[in-house]
Amino acid sequence: MVFAFGSKAWYMYGASGDAHRERMPNHALQWEAIRWSKSKGCATYDLWGVPDEDETALDAQYLNRSDGLWGVYRFKRGFGGRLVRYAGAFDRVYDPLWYRLFLLALRWRGDMVS
Repeated sequence: MVFAFGSKAWYMYGASGDAHRERMPNHALQWEAIRWSKSKGCATYDLWGVPDEDETALDAQYLNRSDGLWGVYRFKRGFGGRLVRYAGAFDRVYDPLWYRLFLLALRWRGDMVS
């Protein structure tokens, strides 16, 4: 999913499977999304999201790590560009009980470290 507003586009969400992965269809799709954003007048394309590490660790570990966002970072890094840090994403909790259950489910699945 790519969104454009004004002179900026954001790649927010994507997914892939293992079928024909060797043909790198996600690279072609991402390149087409970049082309689409340029056709809408966007000067910036934000790939949105990297592991929460400093740049030295990112440079040193991106080839050896596959946990968390590391595989996604390796994919994004292949497009070049520059790393820009923003304030992190935060959850707005409307129902504390359901939120706690949600966090427990994430931990149970192994999607959260803390």
